[in-house]
Amino acid sequence: MSKFARTAAMVVGAVALIAATAGMAAPAVAATATTAASAGGIAGISAATLAAVGTYGSLAAGVLSVAAQVTAPGFSQQGSATSFQTNPQSGLPYAMGRTRMSGLRIFAATSNTPGYTKAQDLLWFGALLTIGGQIDSIERFTADNEVVSFNVGGNANGRLANYMAQRLHMGGLQASGLATTLNGGSPPGWTSQHKLSGITHAMWGLRFSKDGDFYGAGAPEPAWIGKWVKVYDPRLDSTYPGGSGPCRALNEATYVWSQNPGLHALTWALGRWENGKRTCGIGAPIANIRVAEFVECANVDDANGWKVGGVEWTTDSKWDTLKRILQAGGAVPTQTGAMIGCLVSTPRTAIATIHSHHLHDGLSLPATKRRRDRFNSVIPRYVDEDSDWAVISGKAVTVPEYVTADKGQRTKEIDFPLVQVFSGEAATQPGQLAAYAIVNSREAGPFTWSTGPEWIGLKTGDVVYLNVPEEGLVNQPVLITRRSPDPATGKVSFAGDTETYSKHPYALGQSTTPPTSFSLTAPDLTPPAPSAAAWAVAGGTTGEGLPCLIVAGSPEHPSADAVLVDYRIAGSEPWSQSAILRATANVLHIISPLASNELYEVRVGYRVDSYDGLYTILPAVRSGSGKLSTIEEGATNSNNADSPFGGKTVGEVLSDAEIHAEGILAQALRQDDLVQVLGATNFIDGQPVSTTFLNFRDAQEGINEATATTFDLMGTKGPTGTNWNLDLVKLMVSPTQNLGQKFSELAAIGTLDDGTVVKATVQFLREVFIGDGQSYAKTILRSDVNGTFGAFSILADGVTRRSTMAFIANEFYFVDQNGGNPTRPLTYVGAQNGEPARWEFGADIYAKRIVADVIETKNIKANQVTGTTYFQQSWGGIDVGQLGAPGTRVWATFGGATPVQVSTQGVTIPLATEVTITFFVNMQRTGSDNDRVWFRLRRESAKTGSSIIGDTMRTGMSNFPNVATWAWLDKVPVEDQYLYTIEIWRDEGGGTYFGTKLICEVGKR
Repeated sequence: MSKFARTAAMVVGAVALIAATAGMAAPAVAATATTAASAGGIAGISAATLAAVGTYGSLAAGVLSVAAQVTAPGFSQQGSATSFQTNPQSGLPYAMGRTRMSGLRIFAATSNTPGYTKAQDLLWFGALLTIGGQIDSIERFTADNEVVSFNVGGNANGRLANYMAQRLHMGGLQASGLATTLNGGSPPGWTSQHKLSGITHAMWGLRFSKDGDFYGAGAPEPAWIGKWVKVYDPRLDSTYPGGSGPCRALNEATYVWSQNPGLHALTWALGRWENGKRTCGIGAPIANIRVAEFVECANVDDANGWKVGGVEWTTDSKWDTLKRILQAGGAVPTQTGAMIGCLVSTPRTAIATIHSHHLHDGLSLPATKRRRDRFNSVIPRYVDEDSDWAVISGKAVTVPEYVTADKGQRTKEIDFPLVQVFSGEAATQPGQLAAYAIVNSREAGPFTWSTGPEWIGLKTGDVVYLNVPEEGLVNQPVLITRRSPDPATGKVSFAGDTETYSKHPYALGQSTTPPTSFSLTAPDLTPPAPSAAAWAVAGGTTGEGLPCLIVAGSPEHPSADAVLVDYRIAGSEPWSQSAILRATANVLHIISPLASNELYEVRVGYRVDSYDGLYTILPAVRSGSGKLSTIEEGATNSNNADSPFGGKTVGEVLSDAEIHAEGILAQALRQDDLVQVLGATNFIDGQPVSTTFLNFRDAQEGINEATATTFDLMGTKGPTGTNWNLDLVKLMVSPTQNLGQKFSELAAIGTLDDGTVVKATVQFLREVFIGDGQSYAKTILRSDVNGTFGAFSILADGVTRRSTMAFIANEFYFVDQNGGNPTRPLTYVGAQNGEPARWEFGADIYAKRIVADVIETKNIKANQVTGTTYFQQSWGGIDVGQLGAPGTRVWATFGGATPVQVSTQGVTIPLATEVTITFFVNMQRTGSDNDRVWFRLRRESAKTGSSIIGDTMRTGMSNFPNVATWAWLDKVPVEDQYLYTIEIWRDEGGGTYFGTKLICEVGKR
């Protein structure tokens, strides 16, 4: 039989243990009832044995994937709340809200009415109803759906009087076992010592009638409908921000009854505790729980009228149980940075906008979920009270608009194990949760992206706008479902799904219009308008004395292919195109001829591929005073492309001139002699064009050089020219701390009430080196408060092929993962009073074997060194003698067939310690015949009861001295105080014993 099967069998076998171990064993059963609750089992079974998955410690490893969080857990297969049965696989029940529980059978026996000897007419059952401490109340009890009430003595009222009885314990501290009587009879073997504190249970008795009027078809099916375990409500806790009341976390006496899923989930995360031991639940420290998220869930559940109810089992995964509880409240559990939280379905306001320039490694966006994950119809399965608390399939929730869009109905059946519909109520909650499942399946995601450390404050459950137009996202609300910071790079990685605000009123029945499915927005490829600061325009005259406008600038758009330049007389329409210029680093363009001393406007735009961008209109300026004050009638009009000019039209001449001018100007930007020629014939505000342009170019070069110098301080361009290597040492976050230190060091400075300035730091340093004949990897973690510090380091040396771990601390503690106070085994004591510095042990040290060259001690006290202990007992007129440690008590009885017993007083022996028991007996008797005796070794303790561990040995005794010696090796199963007893029997012969002596040697190792 597997360990798991053995454990489950012991749950049911507790009845046999109770019945078979009367006397000394009975207190042991009562004592272990609490232990069973604390460990998730009965008779001292540990929680780790019964649990299907690990406790909170295993939950803390890594960040759960989004898919794992939202996977519906389904119904538990471990037990049944609607049938009264013996189920070795079910674990222990945990009942929540208002629900039915038929009980887990833990005891069954028959007896007869006193004076009635024809048959055993009384049948007794023990029913375990729920663990988890004190419950609120039992609403009613039914037997085969017939409501039965009981008087204060436990006897049934009405027609079942004297034919049914019941006593209940409501889960609190139990001073005495349930005492139940029926028609003068009581359950055999069940005494006042059979206590199950912290467990709600019942003792139920049935009396059969000889003529078959009662229970002729067998025992009826019992059912207890009640309001079960209580929960912690932070809103009623005055120590919680915003709370008011006496409720306190981890103080079960202050808990309140509720059907709120968020509160039950929070209590399950905290764990259920009895006498300082966890009975069920995750058991996470409250510091590792995002309590505010569970409070938000509780408020949403109250507003929506969502409730939780049903029975969970301790052999189920604790995380799956948490998922089922939260599912009833429209939420899913989350775990980020070793913190347990939850995410409830409710409208959320976006708290920030992340733009394209905030992204570090691009953006991954699956535009839609897979076809099989998108459905348009859901059939909810839930518990229905009118159907005798059975699981039923409800009416399908269908969105016709989605059916049309999907070209057919796609239906999914979803289990809601802890959602119940009470008698006379509509199935509103299952319908709303099913509608949420449909609209959530239409959301897109998960999107993944990474940012810099400025966004580290975002957490799971926050909504942000993603504004990345080039990827089709224009202020798209996204719900963050995962966040993962990288201390090495400072990057923060996120994952999230789209968040459609209109889905919430639709799912709650407040709107009849379903939200539209997500789709990407086509990016706007129109180039942006140029920056006005990058361009300038001035009036002037050409070398021929013609009025002109001089346009100069540097295109700041990196993708611009061309620069568009238009002009017009200020305030008039339309614009006239002057030129389409190549987008080089510096652009210089002259517009001429123009009207003399006229106010003109110039606009500049960019062209990317075939897309013309937006224009920027520069401030209006006047053209220079030139030869033409007005354009004469019949003269060539350069504003009119069809005006004749030299045998060609103005448009043809300008086209030819532009081709040549573009090359000339390009050369002018590169050759100083051409710049001088241009400067001799063109002026801007009385200054040569060359002077104006060179001043502009020099100023721009200065700006570029300053920018390059600034970037050099930040890092260097990568070898391919496509990336930037950031220098974390040069980037300073304060006058004394760089960005690299900021990532690896956490610091705070404050002042105490007495004026003392305190600086606290936590440093995490990593170093890897290969070269100069060395290769090593080193990690150091150091915590410091005003010079008081603790640290440890791990070094792997590639040369010596050795690794070392070093600690710096005054004290070392070890903490049991199952709870309890920390143990301090080692303390460092500096040199003082002439004593050298040393390590001191601060707790009991257990060792199977110690090998040492020298053991130095100041003194040895009595009973302080555990070695072999001898116990000697004589009888037949010889006084009780002792040998070994002073004060050891021995005792014996003898006479007739009474066993002779020699027992230790009891030494606390750790788990799995080996104990050697040897003894010899020197016996002599008078008489003519031989006498046969045999010997048996018995072990007893409060936790294990009495067990025979030694083989039976026999020897013949005659009327001369006879010496017999035996030895046994025993390994104790649990830590406890043990009594080892030697029993001696004789089975025949006469005469008397004299001079008889028994010595028992117990050696612990």
